[in-house]
Amino acid sequence: MMDEKFSQKLSNFYSAFVWPDDPENERGKEYFETAVKFMCTLTKHRWIKKMLSEKEKISILEVCGGVGFGGVALSKALARTGADVSLSITDLRKDALERAREWGSGILRKGIEVSVLDAREVHKLEQKFDIVLLYGLSTPHFSPWNMVRLFASVSESLVDDGVFVADEVDRRYNIFLRTGYKWTLAEGEGDNMVISFHSGYNMLEGMVKRSYINPSKLTEPVTAELFIWAPAEVGAILWTFFDDVDFLNLGRMRCFVLGFRPRRTITPDALNEPTIVSRRRNG
Repeated sequence: MMDEKFSQKLSNFYSAFVWPDDPENERGKEYFETAVKFMCTLTKHRWIKKMLSEKEKISILEVCGGVGFGGVALSKALARTGADVSLSITDLRKDALERAREWGSGILRKGIEVSVLDAREVHKLEQKFDIVLLYGLSTPHFSPWNMVRLFASVSESLVDDGVFVADEVDRRYNIFLRTGYKWTLAEGEGDNMVISFHSGYNMLEGMVKRSYINPSKLTEPVTAELFIWAPAEVGAILWTFFDDVDFLNLGRMRCFVLGFRPRRTITPDALNEPTIVSRRRNG
C-alpha cells in the first residue's frame, strides 16, 4: 500500500506540476467554478435525480480529494436542489486536506470531515455513503491492479443504491491519435513552466514513468509513474463491481464515468495479491 514516502512524492509532484491547487487564487477560483458547472450537469443524471427524489440527506465521500474542489463543488450543486449534504474527503496529503477543511467549510457554511487515507482503503472508514467521487483526472496514479483494489474498496463504502462518479478524459484519443506521445514535453509558461521527460516503462503494471522539472520551484526532478487510462477501460472494470455503468459527456473528450448499485461480489479482503504483482514488489 502507499506509504508516507509516496505521500511526500505525491506532494512534490503536485507542487511542481501546472495544476490548480490553491482555491483562493484566480486560477483556483476559475477551476472551482468549472467544477460547479460539471456538478450541476451531474445532478441532472437520472441516477442522481432518483436519489434526490428519495432522500433529503445525501452523504458524499471524495477520494484523492486534495483541497476538495470536486467534493465542495458537488456539495454546492446538490445543495442548490434543496438537499441536505454532508461531505467527507480523503487524500494522502495532510496539508491539502487542511486547506480543504478550512476553505470548503467556508464555502458550504458547514463542517467537512477529512481523513489522511489511501483511496484503496476507504472501506476501512466503516461508513456508507450515497455518493463516492473521484474528481480531478486522478486515475493515472492507479495501475490496473490498483484500480481494481480502488473499485472494490469504493463499492464497500457505498449504500445499496449508491453511485460512484469518476472524472475521466479520453487520453488514448488526446495523446495517441491527436498529438502523439511526447518523449519530451513543455507545459505552461513563466514560473509555471514544467518540462517532462519519458524515463521508463513498467510492462507488468503498464505504468509510464516520467520525470518533471520546474526550474523556478524545484532543485531536482520529480518522477511519477502514470497509467494512460481512457473512459472505456475505466467503465469496463467498474462494471465488474457495479450493476450498471454510464458515461456523462462533459465536452472535449472529458466525461464522468458512473457506477450504480455496488454488486459486493468481490470484497477488498478477497483480493489477495497476485503473483505477478508480489514478484515485482519483492524483486
